Amino acid sequence: MDLLELVRRLPDGDVGHKPVSDCLNLKREIRRFCRDPMDSCLTLINDQEAQLFRGDIGRYVQAFGWYSLCLKRTLNLCSVARLHDRELRWHPVNREYSPRQRGIAAKAKAAMPYIELDYQNLIIHACILLDRTIAISRHFLQSGNLPSFTSFSKHKAFLKTNAGALAKYHGEYIYLVANGTGWFEVPLKLLRDKYLMHAAERHVAFFGWCNGDDWDLTMTTMIGEHPRQMNPLGRGKWITFSPRRLARDVESFLATFSTYAQKHIREVQREN
Repeated sequence: MDLLELVRRLPDGDVGHKPVSDCLNLKREIRRFCRDPMDSCLTLINDQEAQLFRGDIGRYVQAFGWYSLCLKRTLNLCSVARLHDRELRWHPVNREYSPRQRGIAAKAKAAMPYIELDYQNLIIHACILLDRTIAISRHFLQSGNLPSFTSFSKHKAFLKTNAGALAKYHGEYIYLVANGTGWFEVPLKLLRDKYLMHAAERHVAFFGWCNGDDWDLTMTTMIGEHPRQMNPLGRGKWITFSPRRLARDVESFLATFSTYAQKHIREVQREN
């Protein structure tokens, strides 16, 4: 069944990411989430010409760099938007801004025209990063009936439907990819395939805070209960995308993937 139809049949009206309510420390989150959890794995593979001759390692490094740039921009947007809402939203029109407030207003004016573009870029480059990540599994999945190494979606689908092909030696890996990445289909793949990259049915996208005092600026896409529904503001589904939640999902997946890959790459290297 089509992914969009599956989502429409879910009992919950709101699907996708759960917002991160913790206060956003911008510098700390950028430092944390833009550090590559795969560094140790890449060091073990030791492709010294990866940047010059872009095979699977060079393309992964490039993809993580692009993803990090997109993530920095969206985290900065979350910070600027929250400061603007707190300090300037209800500022009296007849009172001048302080120097600090003028700085916040200038940052918001520069950043906000790009908000939807930046969020969509993050979704697209997160998907590219996942595609480039599973290409590295070539270094330890080397025999038997093998999955796609170019598409995360096809790679995952293969592991779900052909688990027996690799289960004897890679059951933990199958569980990681097939069962531990539900956040890939909804909201990432759903938004990318159905609303960003291809012709889409009528929908509404807007930005806001799920709770009045949180620090997670989410993008909510409202879709109709039926594909031909002319007004998606009526009955339907809300698909929530959160950059801060995505950062945590990607970090966890890459860290677990890296640990598993290192263990099995060492085994392959010993055998060779």
